[in-house]
Amino acid sequence: MRQAIDQRLLLAQDVARAKWNAKAAIEDLPREEQVIAAAVRQGGPLGLPEAWVRSVFRAQIEASKTVQRALYRRWEAEGIGRFDDAPDLAKTIRPQLDRLTTQLLRSMADNRALLHDGGRRDDVAIAMHALQARTLDPTAADQALAPFLSHP
Repeated sequence: MRQAIDQRLLLAQDVARAKWNAKAAIEDLPREEQVIAAAVRQGGPLGLPEAWVRSVFRAQIEASKTVQRALYRRWEAEGIGRFDDAPDLAKTIRPQLDRLTTQLLRSMADNRALLHDGGRRDDVAIAMHALQARTLDPTAADQALAPFLSHP
């Protein structure tokens, strides 16, 4: 689970580069709702509560936007132009995000009992804390993990 969250958050850099090149806004509410709705549809057969899936994926999206905003601010300050090596958002990045969504949902289902065991909350927090993406943006990492650390 931690790996899927980490990889998803690290992909925010590529998302930002693709959007930067397209001069696209970071926030795309219709697309965000499509992503969350798809996660809810996939999570249902796995027995995952809709509210929890929505919370988890809203947090993933908000964490990604936190990374993207920080990068946009830095690139604007540095006067960065176009990225020659930015991946294609629709053809390359979104399929990767879709695979990570499936992995995350399966992991949520597989670890549901542990994640809901109040006596194991500290263990979960310790295990989840070690995200590689934390070096990229600690605030975004905390946002991405929040639903797993606060879910009853």
